Amino acid sequence: MKKIPSGVPGLDDLLDGGLYERSTTVIAGPPGTGKTTFGAQFVYSGAVQFNEPGIFITFEEFPETIYRDAMNFGWDFKKCEAEGKLKVVFTSPAVLKSELEKEGGFFDRLVIEINAKRIVIDSITLMEQLTSDQLELRLILNSIINGLKRLGLTTILTSEVPLLFGQESLPDADIGFIVDNVIFLRYVEIESELETALTVLKVRGSRHAKDIRKYEITSNGINIETKFAGQQGILTGFPSRQISGRTLLEEGLIRRKR
Repeated sequence: MKKIPSGVPGLDDLLDGGLYERSTTVIAGPPGTGKTTFGAQFVYSGAVQFNEPGIFITFEEFPETIYRDAMNFGWDFKKCEAEGKLKVVFTSPAVLKSELEKEGGFFDRLVIEINAKRIVIDSITLMEQLTSDQLELRLILNSIINGLKRLGLTTILTSEVPLLFGQESLPDADIGFIVDNVIFLRYVEIESELETALTVLKVRGSRHAKDIRKYEITSNGINIETKFAGQQGILTGFPSRQISGRTLLEEGLIRRKR
């Protein structure tokens, strides 16, 4: 099975070349870390750069809001829709579940109509509205993911984690078992400045980088940058400088034993 480019600068290097076709990736993180932007960039670049039309499913935001936010990055979703390369769908978790469980439903027809190859669901966390039973929720999520794979789609799911700082929760363990890839976003404070960090927690069937990368939300979208050089404890929420014995000597913090 071949890999496809994500369209997010720097991400494919971490994923050993990109995402496998028909794979499912969770982008998890607290509010404001760019999860929706990741998804929009993935589906827009697919439509414009790689001849892979896509579907963007939103549970909370009206399509006009998605169009507006995308245009802030220079991504003309409306034009792509007019050209049959992209479709924004505002729906509910219950309708999505129902449609994906039957062949020949709305999503089946939509995939055929635009020859869709990519899909984003923003956010999978709202599937919790369907049940409070964790076992049933896992079965629902598994059914949805299998339905997307049946349609031949490469999928990105966004997922909320509750806290902004400190000991943030990792993505729910059940969704981590079901999906192929897990990418975790978080805030970190480095020398009194707030920065955003990304790490790839899981990639099924492929190597991946295990370092923690700095990323920025620029006027052109997400851009993944360098490692947090000289820092440790990034994912714990308590980063600190990583100082070698030699550096300590050079800074005069310890004395050389004679």
